[in-house]
Amino acid sequence: MAFKPRGRDEVIGGIPWLARMIDKARAKADGTIEDYIYPCPQDKKLLDKLDITAEEFSRIVQENPNDEEIVDEVKPRYDE
Repeated sequence: MAFKPRGRDEVIGGIPWLARMIDKARAKADGTIEDYIYPCPQDKKLLDKLDITAEEFSRIVQENPNDEEIVDEVKPRYDE
């Protein structure tokens, strides 16, 4: 089955794009990202807003197996 990240409009933890970026970071780490790009320009916008690098975000994703834990890690950095 081909990889497909969550939709662009899915919001978790009050942070748009985060769910999709989590999926792409996981897929890149396990080699299943296929034609998707991580970090793409939209990922980079969110990473900048979180003041975190793609490498740091990838580490957070790898160390936290579920979305709630990832949200807990990055939410304090999110400036709405």
